[in-house]
Amino acid sequence: MNSSQKSVIADLISDPKLNLVKLNEQEYMEGLTVYRSQHNEQEMMLETTFQAIEKHKSLQESYSILSIGCGSGLFEQPFLKKLIELNKSIHFVGVDPNKVECLKTEEWCQKLSTLKLDKFVFEIHPVTLEKFEYFQTFDIILLIHSFYYFSEIKSSVEKVYELIGEEGIAIIAIGIKREISEPYYYINQRFYQRQRFYSEDLYQVLSEKNISFNQKIIEFPVNITECFQKDSQLGKHLLDFIIGANTTYFSPEQLQVLLDYLSSNSQKLEGGEIMIPNSVSFYYFQKQKEEEIKKRELMKNFESNQ
Repeated sequence: MNSSQKSVIADLISDPKLNLVKLNEQEYMEGLTVYRSQHNEQEMMLETTFQAIEKHKSLQESYSILSIGCGSGLFEQPFLKKLIELNKSIHFVGVDPNKVECLKTEEWCQKLSTLKLDKFVFEIHPVTLEKFEYFQTFDIILLIHSFYYFSEIKSSVEKVYELIGEEGIAIIAIGIKREISEPYYYINQRFYQRQRFYSEDLYQVLSEKNISFNQKIIEFPVNITECFQKDSQLGKHLLDFIIGANTTYFSPEQLQVLLDYLSSNSQKLEGGEIMIPNSVSFYYFQKQKEEEIKKRELMKNFESNQ
């Protein structure tokens, strides 16, 4: 993205004449559902997650799993079902401050528990990570697109690290700041007066804390064709979700600036589909033994003194 494009979108969103209205709960979920239907990130994330588990945890017959920011379980539900199909026993703990979404997760967890009485137990906590208190550690911790909503990234990483059991694994999906996320980045700042965390922020914290991690970049295009269809309700839900605000309140000129920005950063296929690139970082790390931590610290100090 060149500086002129960035300036155009920054100027649009900082304009006091732009009437920014937050999405309500229903609008957000409608947008999320539509957004997920326009790309295949979910399938790629599930595949990559199971590759990490097979590499480090495949021999276990039972797992204690914590999902931080579980929401309604759009990722967790197919993930847990797949583990049960592999004949694994699961104790699942979900954490999310959104009580409505937690109720949805409880519903499908209850159904899964009824079907698999001897394989699946669960508990859902409608709290933030900061207020979550638990007196055991976990084999697998999931943070699937959760870090955006934390108020502080360093303390969140520290708490996640404390909750990982011996030889446990933390799995994190977090977006890379791309053209598609630029409008949301500025709108989030205007709504909440704070930055939204992205992959580069997490990378820096993990590096500073000498946490050894694996990282894989998952790239996928998002089909935004419907955003350009004037009377498409699906397109409106999609556009609202991408930018994080209700575009009903944009003037025609303001809306056109936004659409021109998305179009200029997209590719139009032969079939007419308009695709904009997006990327997610997949991180995973395990709790290190004390001697490994000391060794990494010594190496870092040695390198800094050269």
